[in-house]
Amino acid sequence: MADVRMVLVTGVSGHAAGAMAARLAAGGLRVRVLVRTPAQARVAVQAGWQPVTGDLSAPGSLGAAVEGADLVVHAAAYLGRDKDLAEAVNVEGTRQLARVALAAGVRRFVHISTMSVHGDPQPDGLEEDSPLATGDAHPYVAAKAAAEAALDTVRSRGLPTVVLRPGAICSLLNSRWGDELVARLRQSGWPAAYHPGDVIPWVHTSDLAEMTWLAATHPAAEGEVFLAVDRCVAIRDYFVPIMTALGQPFTAPDRDPVLSRCRIGKIRTVLGYVPRQTFGQTIAELTALARSMPVPGCR
Repeated sequence: MADVRMVLVTGVSGHAAGAMAARLAAGGLRVRVLVRTPAQARVAVQAGWQPVTGDLSAPGSLGAAVEGADLVVHAAAYLGRDKDLAEAVNVEGTRQLARVALAAGVRRFVHISTMSVHGDPQPDGLEEDSPLATGDAHPYVAAKAAAEAALDTVRSRGLPTVVLRPGAICSLLNSRWGDELVARLRQSGWPAAYHPGDVIPWVHTSDLAEMTWLAATHPAAEGEVFLAVDRCVAIRDYFVPIMTALGQPFTAPDRDPVLSRCRIGKIRTVLGYVPRQTFGQTIAELTALARSMPVPGCR
């Protein structure tokens, strides 16, 4: 997109949206970020971003955040199990932010969704046009699916949108699927919910940031939905090397593996996306981190 100057990014208190904001800034955009607290504002200023106070659950606070922005990258979400809060933040917050963006003349609204909109766990063989799990029992899954439907309504009124659906977002630092995973495995051992044969969609944080840059700026992105996935990975290739580096055993639950494989490639063929951080590189980093940790209970 030519002549893009300002982008509003939500959710930068999370590691993934922070990486997105940094990538957008590196591309030459002025980055404004939605914050709720003075502490978040100070972090934004230190990163070189313009903080603006607002709350997705308070629609009246969003006008100032969107005013003057050419783009919106909406990555904020509530991840918990409170149904009312999930609907207020993930569904109504998305709807209201999109409405404000439309009224303000925003030229593109990039919505960071999740592969979980297809269900948890995701069924095998997913594509971008696979059904959404709006009736899923988990409030986060149902609300994120409903948020996409709400956004689609505003899109039909003229708001240019792009939707990215990432899988497990992983990096070495400050990541639920990275260093925090290593810490959980070290502390609690093998998670009973996982089978070594399970397959999940995976993307590195820096590559999701690159996908976001393309979704925000590439002419061919408008109106599209992309599965933001670099690889479908088996848990035996993910958790097991970490457990081995930690010196801990792993077990398989008494069930068949769940294969949550999806189509990979649309974002590469349409937008020219090329991954920069491989799964193998990331596992090497995580196993090195695991080997550096002391055994729990030992000094």
